[in-house]
Amino acid sequence: MCKWPTSSDRAVGTSGSMGPSPCGRGAAGDGGMRLAPLCFAPLFEAGRGLGIAELPTGLPVRVSMKWRTRLAVLLGLLLPVPLVWLLYTARDGGVPRGSSETRTAPMLSNEERRSLMTYERSCRKGEDCEPPLGCFINPRAMASYCTDSRCLTDRHCPEGFVCRSMKTVDEGILVRACALVGVREEGETCKQMPATRESGCASGLLCQGWCGRPCKLDEPTSCPEGFLCREGPDGPSCLPTCEGRSCPEGQQCVRFAGGISRCAEIHGRNCQQTSCPGGQRCLVHSPSIRPGDVWMWCIEPCGEGEPSCAEGFICHMRYCRQACEPGVPGTCAPHYKCDRYSDSEPWTCGPDY
Repeated sequence: MCKWPTSSDRAVGTSGSMGPSPCGRGAAGDGGMRLAPLCFAPLFEAGRGLGIAELPTGLPVRVSMKWRTRLAVLLGLLLPVPLVWLLYTARDGGVPRGSSETRTAPMLSNEERRSLMTYERSCRKGEDCEPPLGCFINPRAMASYCTDSRCLTDRHCPEGFVCRSMKTVDEGILVRACALVGVREEGETCKQMPATRESGCASGLLCQGWCGRPCKLDEPTSCPEGFLCREGPDGPSCLPTCEGRSCPEGQQCVRFAGGISRCAEIHGRNCQQTSCPGGQRCLVHSPSIRPGDVWMWCIEPCGEGEPSCAEGFICHMRYCRQACEPGVPGTCAPHYKCDRYSDSEPWTCGPDY
């Protein structure tokens, strides 16, 4: 019933690639009150059941007060629908949120990314990035930079990758990024952004430092025995616990942050059972490449305002570390090795994985 409006019916379009809008004010001779018939065509089609009359194409829109009232009611019902949807997607970044209060950065268009001065600029804190960007630490690139979400679902990722929520500096916002699918099984340690498959979770598992299947917080049975359900960036997942359970021979129940615990073979001093001397702290390290092993040791802070290290120890990276000679047998305790990070750093004893 409605033809495409002529040039006199079209409003002046906004800047952009879509061109002039056919839905706008009419020619100046109509007092700016005539709307293009194309804009009303869907409304009149939908309003036939309400008794709204069809209008001849090309004629000014003149309806009685009765029809105007009904038309206003119809517009009031239809117009809020897209507005509500836009508000919902803007609030949630277009993806389900993990924890109830955490915001997720949206996935911007290339044009929107180019308009932001700090996009992909290096950063140290969240304030270094313009909204809605987050300061993301990418362990694969060994760099931190301002970015938006690079995916919303797995469909945005190449084969062998999944879309996951990642924490940013200050944990003020989450960004979605494609993470490599790995081989780590349920209950094993993992990395959210693994550099290799060996440190990533297998398909179908979520990583919260530990690989686990998705679960329901209000259904404890949604996790297998020896696991508990905890909220995470991508929703709740099952995390290991050995509290109140016996461990296999040669292993002990080791506690980690967040109420997580796991049976493992301990290398070094079990400083969870025997406290460290005053001023020292207990370090617990569980590398993803050695899922059944945990290294523990007491370490003392050093540097400005701290006492000097004891004989045989050197101050390196803010802690006193045992000095050693490479190639000399017995210079380090069992399951520790003499190593250094670079040629400019000292030789110290560390875990032998």
